[in-house]
Amino acid sequence: MAFIRTHVVAALLTVFSAAAFAAVPATVYKSPACTCCEAYISYLKQNGFEVAAVNRDDMQQIKQQLGVTPGMGSCHTARIGRYTIEGHVPAAAIKQLLASKADVVGLSAPGMPQNSPGMGEVKPGTQPVYVMRKDQRTDVLYGRF
Repeated sequence: MAFIRTHVVAALLTVFSAAAFAAVPATVYKSPACTCCEAYISYLKQNGFEVAAVNRDDMQQIKQQLGVTPGMGSCHTARIGRYTIEGHVPAAAIKQLLASKADVVGLSAPGMPQNSPGMGEVKPGTQPVYVMRKDQRTDVLYGRF
């Protein structure tokens, strides 16, 4: 009986452990010609995201549909969970947002910041990431990652 109980517990732990470490689904919308977007997609995959890349020629329309705050744009837009992630946002910031379940539109790393994921050597703690809110304020710093 102890043998069966041990194997049942081991099987349950395996199932729940796999679920806990399952890749987080992400859809990244990007221009077909953008090379930094490909680098960012690789970065997300290396950091536990299961990425579907969608090439689009109408990125401004996508940004508008997904609630990107005007002035906070970058080259690609992702949808991860219920959040919009704009630009080269570090995985640590995304994971922190997902865990917090904050009532916001998402996060942005506006423009093409050097030393951000997909844009050269990453320098942790130096990249400002901003909150995209429903009221479209642009001055809300989420943190430096």
